[in-house]
Amino acid sequence: MSPTQPILTLASSLLAKAPDMPGREDFWNIGYPLFGVAAYLFFLILPMAIGLAIYKRYRIWRLGRPMPDLGPWGPRIKRAIGLLSRDVLAHHRFIKREVYPGIMHFFLFWGLTVLLIATTVSGLEFWSHKYLSFNLPTTPFRVQADFLWDVFGGGFVLAGLAMAAIRRYFIRPKRLTTFADDTVFLGLLAILVLTGFTVEGLRIAGSLAEGSMDWAERAAPIGWLFSRAFTGMDRHAIGIAHAILWWTHIYFFMTILVYVATRFSKISHIFLSPANILLRSDRPLGALRPMGDLEKLERFGASDLPDFTWKQLLDFDACTNCGRCQDNCPAYLSGKELSPRKLIQDLRAYSSYRGPQLLAARAAGQEAPPPDKAMIADFVGTTPVWDCVTCRACMEACPVYIEHIDSIVDMRRHLVMEQAAMPEGAQGVLESMERRGHPWRGAQATRTDWMDGTDVKTLADDADVEVLLWVGCTPALNVQNQRVPRAMASLLKVAGVKFGVLGNEETCTGDPARRLGNELLFQMMAQQNIQTFKSYNVKKVITLCPHCFNAIKNDYPQLGSNVEVVHYTEFVDQLIKEGRLKPVKSVNIEMTYHDSCYLGRHNRVFDAPRSIARAIPGLTLHEMDRRREHGFCCGAGAGHMWMEDSGGQRINHMRTDQFLETKGNTLGVSCPFCLQMFQEGIASKGVAETKQTKDLLEVVVESVGVEPGT
Repeated sequence: MSPTQPILTLASSLLAKAPDMPGREDFWNIGYPLFGVAAYLFFLILPMAIGLAIYKRYRIWRLGRPMPDLGPWGPRIKRAIGLLSRDVLAHHRFIKREVYPGIMHFFLFWGLTVLLIATTVSGLEFWSHKYLSFNLPTTPFRVQADFLWDVFGGGFVLAGLAMAAIRRYFIRPKRLTTFADDTVFLGLLAILVLTGFTVEGLRIAGSLAEGSMDWAERAAPIGWLFSRAFTGMDRHAIGIAHAILWWTHIYFFMTILVYVATRFSKISHIFLSPANILLRSDRPLGALRPMGDLEKLERFGASDLPDFTWKQLLDFDACTNCGRCQDNCPAYLSGKELSPRKLIQDLRAYSSYRGPQLLAARAAGQEAPPPDKAMIADFVGTTPVWDCVTCRACMEACPVYIEHIDSIVDMRRHLVMEQAAMPEGAQGVLESMERRGHPWRGAQATRTDWMDGTDVKTLADDADVEVLLWVGCTPALNVQNQRVPRAMASLLKVAGVKFGVLGNEETCTGDPARRLGNELLFQMMAQQNIQTFKSYNVKKVITLCPHCFNAIKNDYPQLGSNVEVVHYTEFVDQLIKEGRLKPVKSVNIEMTYHDSCYLGRHNRVFDAPRSIARAIPGLTLHEMDRRREHGFCCGAGAGHMWMEDSGGQRINHMRTDQFLETKGNTLGVSCPFCLQMFQEGIASKGVAETKQTKDLLEVVVESVGVEPGT
């Protein structure tokens, strides 16, 4: 035997025509040249390119600190499967908020997924049939599969691309930033799909001209429609056009592979979003990431990549740059510098800039030099960091569950605890909390003034109580707010609830300090309150303020607290349902209810306030367009109650305008901050004679028929 015989035999085998399989002929008009067969093999480059790109980013993620609150993997995986099914496969989170872009993304996601599966299955069917002499279980269904690939693969992608082009280049929503890369990627996809359908149309036209393939119309309806353009065309001309376009199609396929490998960031969310959903924090929604034992930390907050957790670094890469967070951010919508979309993109840019420097230094066994450009000052900007009111609207809207607030507060922690750099208003709040135990400079009252004329007792007088009524700084110290704790005290007495207050032993929960970045002050105040709870053996706390509620419920357990805490709306709603409170007096109020961010979005208390409102005779309940989890902040969160706006409109004025668009004459709230912000907002609009804002407790006590404080 000639030494070259085995090679010739192998080449002959590779070039030989494969036996027929059901459906279309593989490599019709192309034959089986080595590169033609290798075209399927090149498809393996895609996962390799993606894997390499992810590995490069993974090395940067590992620069971050450990994330201790991952929790057990079983429940995490179970939850992730539910979220992936609902929000990735079904696109519920997309479509719920915005139908058009949601459907567009649904088409693109499923179209590309189907094409990926189709190409893989077709390649495996061909290899196994030609070279291994057996058929896969899918082979007998190639005709039916062609229909699925045609309609739900290429058809969905075409529809999605058309919708994307219309949205990006004609509708052009303000939040959408179009870069050259966006156009390149959409163009490559469009050319790939269109050449694919044209190649399929030429193949069908050629096969029909040969008198074969009578199933074409049924199996590939879109390809058949394309084939109509070539009806009557000479078979030889069809073959030439088909061969040229087939290789053109392969060329663009390879171009996309190279694009994926070199510009992975443009499509990284396809692969990183599921991982981000799986690894999202198990902390309660309203809890900030704990810093741990401050005495053991060498650095406070975040000013460089290693200061973030690895999950935060993953957040930056998982961002889709869709702008949904920006569209719902009250700071951005009111004209402030903060855009949560841009902030995350800026942090991603810093990660790409700083990561390689840190990795190179680590590989050389050296300490990394300081960056030439500072993360906060040069990439993010200090003003956007302070613009955030921590309302959680961005996180509620994010389709991939990025946790913006943690990263923003971490940068504040660095500015406050490392540099003592903060806006004047924030500095005043923190100084007042340190000196006076509350954030109000020039307070109009003491903590016990609201109790004048009542027989409310402190725990120091009588600690044998069912619940502790936590009054909070603003209801106690602001004269306009004092009617709220007086109303609550009256209702508790009517309902027969044995309660007490702390009086002068009550101090601020520390919530403003924590959200402004002074973790040390927060921990000192929280530990003091936790010790007070323990000294009186407090088991259950009722709060008037959602910020106090959130701090005691979600932040304090990180420091060892285990008291039960409820917001008054939940408690009063239960008393009404049990018949212990009976609103019987008609009030004649048209109320539009406003959801406090820290009661609603952060703690999901949406129904109890509305249940109370509906139980009051004569009260008609109205809603604003932005409500419940999609509500709009009053602008007071994260210390902004005491800070000057950095620019643009006042957020509380914008929310007041939204109230004035409804039929309500009363803006109902269940938060002392909201009450003050809207009192000012209504006054600023010159409608105080016809419009008002009231806490729900004021309306309940009126309907129950008792005087506040009696």
